[in-house]
Amino acid sequence: MKWLFLFVTFIASTQLIAVYTNETTAREIHLALEDCLFVKYSVPEKGIVCSNYQRALRLSEKLNNPEMHKCAWGPFVVIGDYKGEKVFVGCASVGTGSGLLFTELFVAGAKSIIRYGSDDVKRPPESDAYLVKIIDEADNLYGFNLQSGVDPDEWGKSVFASPTIIEALVSTAQDKNILYEMRICHHLENYHGLRSPDKFSPERNKRLQAILEGLNQNPKPASYDMETAVLFRVAKDFGLHAATILQTVKKESPTMSSYEGINYQQAREVEENIFFDYVLDALIKI
Repeated sequence: MKWLFLFVTFIASTQLIAVYTNETTAREIHLALEDCLFVKYSVPEKGIVCSNYQRALRLSEKLNNPEMHKCAWGPFVVIGDYKGEKVFVGCASVGTGSGLLFTELFVAGAKSIIRYGSDDVKRPPESDAYLVKIIDEADNLYGFNLQSGVDPDEWGKSVFASPTIIEALVSTAQDKNILYEMRICHHLENYHGLRSPDKFSPERNKRLQAILEGLNQNPKPASYDMETAVLFRVAKDFGLHAATILQTVKKESPTMSSYEGINYQQAREVEENIFFDYVLDALIKI
């Protein structure tokens, strides 16, 4: 029995060392707080990020004892309590510039980040209005990979969300009887390029259409977004956790933005009735 105990102890110790080694070698960014530009303070381990400034502010109002950290460049982070747990809500820049805040949040102590954004897919069906799109895979990221020193063989390839966060998002949606769908997110670097290729010169339109045709070969239901692939890449580089949920808002009106008039009313209704409590409850379930 003594030898059996020693053998089991050795195997368990070896597995723990292996896990620790994998986590250590997985981390490819070794910045410290003193290296950061936006975030010079510690943050909780769990948080939500939005690129919509007003949405991030509205969501942060759900936190008790809020502590606002503003940045001269626009991004901000609110640290507060939700159902007795310390979390944060942050506003990141639109596009790959969001990677700056994502990186510094992980440096500052974040371990799990959920992005809550809006889908940039063109002309979504009306049936998507109340659908939670859970993104577990993102691709088509090139420029950010290049300037992150990523192996060129990985450029444009899929980066995956954290299974731990996906599990929390799915189980919370099921508990709340919320309609959801798993999706891949194709990175949108130039918003108008892949959404309106016909507005570009014939030669460039042809190239853009070829990109879209390639992306459409993927059989998985697809969304488009300007920040998700960046978040997944940064999380992978730190060996930490990220996932995204996307809300469908109207982006086709020729005269109104997505957050004006009736569009604003509809977006706010879905935020308040579905997304806000859902994403916060999923966060603390991680």
